[in-house]
Amino acid sequence: MKNNLITKFLWIVALGLLWCNVSFANCIGNCINGHGTYTWEGGNKYVGYHKNSKANGQGTFIWVSGENAGDKYVGEFKDDQMHGQGTYTWAGGNKYIGNHKEGKGDGQGTFIWVSGDFAGDKYVGEIKDDVLHGHGTYTWENGDKYIGLWKDGYQHGQGTHTYADGTVRNGIWNKGQLAKGYTTEIQSDDNKVVAAASGSGFFVSRSGHIITNHHVVEGCDAVKVSFKGDDIKAKILAVDKMNDLAILKSNITPQQVYSVATEDATLLENIIIAGYPLGKKVSSSIKTSKGSITSLSGYGDNFSEFQTDAALNQGNSGGPVMNQKGNIVGVAVAAYGKKEGVESFNFGIKSSTLKIFASSNGLKFLPPNDRDLSNKDLGQLITKATVYLECYMTEAKIKKMIADANNQKAFFSKYR
Repeated sequence: MKNNLITKFLWIVALGLLWCNVSFANCIGNCINGHGTYTWEGGNKYVGYHKNSKANGQGTFIWVSGENAGDKYVGEFKDDQMHGQGTYTWAGGNKYIGNHKEGKGDGQGTFIWVSGDFAGDKYVGEIKDDVLHGHGTYTWENGDKYIGLWKDGYQHGQGTHTYADGTVRNGIWNKGQLAKGYTTEIQSDDNKVVAAASGSGFFVSRSGHIITNHHVVEGCDAVKVSFKGDDIKAKILAVDKMNDLAILKSNITPQQVYSVATEDATLLENIIIAGYPLGKKVSSSIKTSKGSITSLSGYGDNFSEFQTDAALNQGNSGGPVMNQKGNIVGVAVAAYGKKEGVESFNFGIKSSTLKIFASSNGLKFLPPNDRDLSNKDLGQLITKATVYLECYMTEAKIKKMIADANNQKAFFSKYR
């Protein structure tokens, strides 16, 4: 744990006297009593209001040379010093937004780190003389969070530190250490967020948009995409509960994406289904199955779906159903009938239903291919544009959803 945070907040704020009697400085406008631009020989610049030849009021100071090159301050000045509300941005992108007094961060403010040793950290609270002092909330990049009192840059006084693993330490802190006699609690397993279930999905844009089933992402506290050995978080942009569809957005630039067929598949048309049936329990490789369209309506005469005799298992949900051209003709839905011992009773959501949902949410698909692909090319498309999805949620939520008899989510076997 990072105890001493004082060194984070060193400021170079000695702006005083730079405006007075500097022979090499140039002024455009009124740099005595009014608005003007003061530029120094090295290129450093102040743009703003002056009073009695000093920076006073709203202004901007930009450093282009010296040890602060690349830094910028936008806010209030008084007698050549940062004083009042303002934003100081360092060259690396780190930023302080808040109150200043006599050239230092002082009062309520927010520190945001985007680079360096503390990239991803954030503090919101009270500041005194450029260090954390008073009540505030510090959030670490790894998910740890401290809410409480600070003194001279340390956790000091009453506060609660909640760790990413669920451990909670609450009580009186002294220079970053919890005083003896105070509590350390372990979060119950029910509240831990764990990998709970899996499904399949597929890329439909170079910007990283992914299509899957709603039930694959339902209830998830986080959804991760397995891509080239990494687990990358995806955001749920939109869901259609009625038709069991979802649009995800990831920061992935896929090598290949699927196009969507202009027309729905016809009766007896051959199709291919790709995905990760049974998760990665069988193997981590993508799997395919072939079959045909056996009915133009789904369960309960639902005409937004079709029926197929291609093999489907839990974990296939959300995967692509395509024709030989590589165009999407449907989205796979896990089998219903097999729970009752009925074979070859599988469904897919029609491409026309998918297109209406996507269009309603501003997502456009690539135009469909007009020729059949070789099995080699089709295999490459399937491998590069189909993804394994993992749903993360609390164990309490897992128990609740498993107890729901209508739930279709492919929970991992250890939870069943």
